[in-house]
Amino acid sequence: MILVSMNYVAWLADFMLAHDVSPAQLLAGTGIEERNLAEPAAEISDEQHVALLRNARRLSRDPALGLELGIHRHISTLDRFGFAMMCCETFREALRVGNEYQRVIGRFSGRLLFLSLHEEARNATFQIEVAPELGDLAQFAVEEILGSILSNTRSVTGRDLPVRELCCAYPQPAHAASYRKYFSCPIRFDAPRNQIRFDAAFLDTRLPLASSHAALMYRTHCERLVGRDSGDPEGLVAGIRARLLAGADCALPLEACAEALSISARTLRRKLHEGGHSYQDIVDDVRASLARSYLESSRLTVEAIAERLGFSEPTSFSRAFRRWTGMSPRTFRNRPSEEH
Repeated sequence: MILVSMNYVAWLADFMLAHDVSPAQLLAGTGIEERNLAEPAAEISDEQHVALLRNARRLSRDPALGLELGIHRHISTLDRFGFAMMCCETFREALRVGNEYQRVIGRFSGRLLFLSLHEEARNATFQIEVAPELGDLAQFAVEEILGSILSNTRSVTGRDLPVRELCCAYPQPAHAASYRKYFSCPIRFDAPRNQIRFDAAFLDTRLPLASSHAALMYRTHCERLVGRDSGDPEGLVAGIRARLLAGADCALPLEACAEALSISARTLRRKLHEGGHSYQDIVDDVRASLARSYLESSRLTVEAIAERLGFSEPTSFSRAFRRWTGMSPRTFRNRPSEEH
């Protein structure tokens, strides 16, 4: 399992000083000592990471802390993952790299929180999916990645993301004013999905630090980290989901996915079986999630959605969707708004 870098912990400790939270207070009960902050190669576990965030949230008494963390964390704190994005030729390529290797960040990304990009005509959409295992930290994690999207976009392009709409799949929080501080666009709470919609033309923005040689070097390092993580069945599932979501069409054959993960198809099948998973079940789960999103938040026809999700015929998609939800795609789309 890819763990959380101590660099992140050190940055968080510095950031929390502005909230009058000392490193000793932040680290209390986590099993991390202050001297460990000076060990950049060290890593912490999921349990320690969660304990840190809960300490930070409780001690800061700032309900908007998630947004603030995302907004103020510079992309350089993401180490080689961040530099791999910054060295790409275009913003579109940077996002593809980011989606493919999001698990490398270590924290929730690519495991309990999945970021994907979707395009439709002149609109592009970041979509954030949250696993139920995040529990009480779900909204906090979403707010942090919302802030990170804005700050990382500024870091890699030198420009602000031209956001057209922000949709949040939770009720309006008491700190909604903090959202309006950073998002100068319509904001919709109680939405079907967590999404940031923006001008698709921005995807072709050229990056000021583009370097094909450096990009290859940093991506190679990310590949090694993903390869290290491939021994964990749950890590494999997350890696497969990330690659399917990055393509957003779910047409990636098992063999091609195995190659992307730097393992053989036979090994991939065996490791998934050992973890109680099957490749087709993972594909179906991602397809079901994307299908619901397309039906709820786009004007794509059922036929177009079926094609995007890799179904040979709309009737095959309709049968699969009925199996997933108990209703046809058109019935799902036409539900009363209060059921969404």
